[in-house]
Amino acid sequence: MLFEKYFVRFLQAAGSVVASSMLASCVMLPANTHWDQKRSLAKYDSIGIDAPVSLPELQNSTDTGFSAADFLTLHSGLIVSGHYMDADFRKKLETSRQSQGGVLELGFSVPIAKGGSGFGSCAPVTSDGYFLTATHVIGHEDSYVLYATSDNRSTYIDYAPIRVVYQNQAADFAIVKADLKTPRYLKYRREKLTPETTLFAGGWMHEKGGGLFMEHQEIPGESDFKKVVTTLPMIKGDSGSPLIDQKGRLCGVLSTMRLGVIVKMKPKSTAVMMDLDRIEQLIRADRARH
Repeated sequence: MLFEKYFVRFLQAAGSVVASSMLASCVMLPANTHWDQKRSLAKYDSIGIDAPVSLPELQNSTDTGFSAADFLTLHSGLIVSGHYMDADFRKKLETSRQSQGGVLELGFSVPIAKGGSGFGSCAPVTSDGYFLTATHVIGHEDSYVLYATSDNRSTYIDYAPIRVVYQNQAADFAIVKADLKTPRYLKYRREKLTPETTLFAGGWMHEKGGGLFMEHQEIPGESDFKKVVTTLPMIKGDSGSPLIDQKGRLCGVLSTMRLGVIVKMKPKSTAVMMDLDRIEQLIRADRARH
């Protein structure tokens, strides 16, 4: 078994977040090289996300200019198998809910099978617990979502089992619902992507990288979906992570990666996005039923 630990620290004075996380799983082809990651991080880490974030640790003032890694951590969920949601794990979450000296630390440890499947991230899209993710991430019937939420005093990790609202195996896309509040969620990007569009992804995974939009691709027989091909150096564990632009708007969820085996070939990753009207229709219908 592989044990990784995840910590988030919110520094009240600077309004910054230091995040590191666990490795999970991603399907398809091998992960990109460490060099690809370093090059991406060196190029994009200095670019702040032009979207406001409000945290009680910042005395409820609205801050802008969060790094892509910080913004994605605060606007993502982590999906894990319920197999690991035992009493010890829940106790770790409870004891992490404290702040000392203006620093909030959120910590948990999740054991995962090396090379296993059914783990990844998800993108919150409403304030009442609806998330988008990749279908292959929700490989367990009793999957849980972990989410860094806030009340009027502090930010802490909340968790709840997920219920599958919709899934499409061919498109590798799913909508899930958790019975928890998600005050920080992602708005959709409705305008077209261009080759100059800077994109970020990473969710709660081990590294955060940036890249550029390359092209849209159709999914045969799935008219409600489009693939978003990017130059993001996706790593193992990024599946289901939100793909966002510099304004923090959601462009899709990460699905697959391709590593160039020839030196001159650039690594690519693919995100999937459903028609926005269709997503909203499915969520409205689910709310009405429940």
